[in-house]
Formats: sequence, C-alpha cells, structure tokens
Amino acid sequence: MLNGKRVRLRPFEWEDAEKYRLWVNDPVVMSLVDRALPVTLEEHRRWYESIIANPRSVIFAVETVDSKRFVGCVWLYDIDDRHRHGEVRILIGDKRYWGKGMGTEAISLLSQFGFEKLNLHKIYAYVLASNPRASEAFEKVGFTREGLLKKDRYVNGVFVDVVRLGLLRKE
Repeated sequence: MLNGKRVRLRPFEWEDAEKYRLWVNDPVVMSLVDRALPVTLEEHRRWYESIIANPRSVIFAVETVDSKRFVGCVWLYDIDDRHRHGEVRILIGDKRYWGKGMGTEAISLLSQFGFEKLNLHKIYAYVLASNPRASEAFEKVGFTREGLLKKDRYVNGVFVDVVRLGLLRKE
C-alpha cells in the first residue's frame, strides 16, 4: 500500500471492478476518458485479467484514508524497462470526490512509486484538452506540457486536441 494524507493506493481487486465499470459507463465520464461505447461485462473482465497479468503495467485502487472508500484507479501502463518510462492513467470515478485533490495526490503517489520502486526516468500522460481539470492535477504534481496532438480524438461529435504531459525523475 502507498499512503498519502487523503488517499491510499492499494491493489485493484476484482471486487472493485464492477464499480469501476459503472463509472466508465457514465456518459460524463465517457467523454472525459475518450470512451465511445459502454463497456460490457465480458469486455471489462478481459481488460481486468489482462491488466493484472501484464508485467508492463501496475494498477492501484484509489481509496480515501479516512473512510477507506474506493473512489478510483490509477496505473502505470506500457512500462518500458529499456527506456525507463511509463504512461500514467487515472480515473477518479466517484464524482463526490472530484475537485478535492484526490487525483493529484494519487498521481503524486504513483509517480513516486514509479521513480523509486520501478527506477523509471520519465512518467507521462495524455489528457484530452477538453478535460482541463485532469491537466491541472498533473501540473500540480510537477508534470509539464511536452506537446500537443491537434484534433487527435473525436469526442461527442467534435475533434479535440490531446495534451502530452511529462515528469522527469529528479536527479
């Protein structure tokens, strides 16, 4: 477990998965995470099994320290041992915890884990420009804008830009 002041990162269990699937299938959340169609139970089961078994990913459930409420997930994806980098993906799905700094703290804890335990040199993320709250969470941790993929995703009937953010290990 990785402990912060307000959130704790713990292993993501199958018992968490259905709640996560319900969040991802919420129309508001779908537009923030670039999801075009709802996730079926079978598709979700395959995703869960593949991410847990994948040696190039590490996924954690995000829960509140005080109530131990499961509020989201954060993970390092596509970890590259040769180039020592990986992509952060995050979803705070429980809307009651949006805008309360939970995502920022989860990103910070995961970044620390990636640098200290996995010996990564760089951690990066792709964020829809239409989701400024996500960009702000990464920037509060110290991520900086590395690039812009113009009109890269088609979301809710319009093309939107994607921002690439990165954080280097402090030498």
